[in-house]
This record gives sequence, C-alpha cells and structure tokens, in this order.
Amino acid sequence: PFLRRELRRHDVLVCHYPNYCLAALVHPRVIGLSHGVFWDDRPGALRSRVKRAWARWAFRRCARYVANDTFFLREVGLRIEPGATPFSEVAPGRWYVPNAVDTRRFTPGAPGLEASRLRPFLLVPRNLYWNRGVHLAIEAFALMPDRPRDLTLVVVGAEGQPKAVEAARRAVEAHGLSNAVVFAGGRARDELVGWYRAAELTIIPSLSGEGTSLAALESMACGTPVVSTDVGGLPDLPCVHAPPQAPALAKAMAATLEDREAERDRQRAAVCEVYNLERWAETWRHIVEDW
Repeated sequence: PFLRRELRRHDVLVCHYPNYCLAALVHPRVIGLSHGVFWDDRPGALRSRVKRAWARWAFRRCARYVANDTFFLREVGLRIEPGATPFSEVAPGRWYVPNAVDTRRFTPGAPGLEASRLRPFLLVPRNLYWNRGVHLAIEAFALMPDRPRDLTLVVVGAEGQPKAVEAARRAVEAHGLSNAVVFAGGRARDELVGWYRAAELTIIPSLSGEGTSLAALESMACGTPVVSTDVGGLPDLPCVHAPPQAPALAKAMAATLEDREAERDRQRAAVCEVYNLERWAETWRHIVEDW
C-alpha cells in the first residue's frame, strides 16, 4: 500500500523491463520502455518464450509504450519495416524512438593519442559478453579478403563473461593473430571519441540482444563508417549490414574499407539528420507531456 501511494504521487511513470510494469499499473500514466529484446539469445527456449509473453502483455497494458528499435515492435505484434518512421507514433500510444547521439560532441576531429599509435586499425567497441560477438569480429577479421598486412583489430571493452573472453582469445590463437589483435581494455565514454576518430572502420558484431547501438551511432557521427551484423535493431541504422557469420561479415568489412570515404559521408549525414539528440528530446517531451 505504501508503494502504491508513493507511485501515484508522480505525474508519469517510465518502466524499463516488462515485469516492472506490473507493479506500476496502479498509476494511470505508465510508459513502458524497451531498449531492445532480451529473449533472442535462445529463440524458442521456454525462458525466451516467457520473456516474450511478458513483453507482449506489458505492450498491451501500458498507457504508452516506447521502443528504441523496430525489431521489438515486430516481436510484440506490430507490422513495421526496419528503420520505418523513427521518432514517431507508429500505432495509437505506441512509439518508435531510436537511440540518438550528441552530434556536437561526437564529431570528426583529432584522434586520441593512444589510439593513434595503433593505426591503421578496425575498432570493436564492445565489452566481452557472448552476445556482443567479439569472437565473431576476430574470425571475420582473419577471413577479410585482401586485408592490408599492417591493419590491426582493436577491441576496446572490459572483460565480462569468462566464456566470451575465452572465445575471443581462442579465436586469436586459432587464426594466428596474436600480433594483429589488441585487447585495449575498457575505457570511459569520454575517451571513445578519440578511438572512433582514429579507426578506419568500427565493427558492431552483435549476435543478439541489440537495440539501436549507441556505439554505432557515435562512430558514424565521428566520421568513421560502421559495419554491423543484421540482428535485433541494427537494421534500423544506416550502417553496412551483414549476417552474423564470419565469411559474410568479412566480405562486408573489406568492401566498406575499400569504399570508406563514400560510406563515411553517407552514414554521418544520415546520423546527423535523423539520429540527433534534439529530435530525441523533442519526441520524448511530446510523449510525456501530451496526454
């Protein structure tokens, strides 16, 4: 009872994760929020089916629901194409609001000093969790056709799951890349600008559980093209996409490296025009205030 009284005191409640929406529904103005699906790591498994059912229930029951990718919206029953009408109400009370980036902070400029010493390199800005696919990026790097001999792959991210760390290091050893792959460790977000600017390409090799990647948007805003897999919400973004298999990803990486300047201009222009913070903030203001 105390919690219910406390919740009712607020004008609006924003709830991330569908299970939290149940407790919040004592309030008439609940906005459900999705940052990407979290049941696609094992499709069809009982646990995944239960999570998906919870999400569909919350999507129906909340007064408003905001998803940051269209994959989530398709999973809960809406017919919507990847990337369609961002920052808009796609069904009554249901919104597609992708992530956005501060294009005044993430902008082309001087690369970071530490990153400059490793040039030329491809950047994988991922913490080492299995669903982030760092091992896939390493395997794809090994298979890149006509890969320049001086090119390296730099992973900027903290060690997370032991099995993901093991898989990444095993991939390095299996492909004889000990002198071509650098694990630079985790970095503060403020430092990432310098890494994005220094890289030839950024690789987002996610296997599952991905919405509209902030790392992808930040890199594109800095003028470094992005090659990503086509899982989750990544097809919503103006990256170069490939299936999450090493040969396909390797081919996309090589082609984008060859066409780097054109992709840099195309991707940065799309991010600055569509995925900017001003548009994001204005859309959220409308969602919260215009009842």
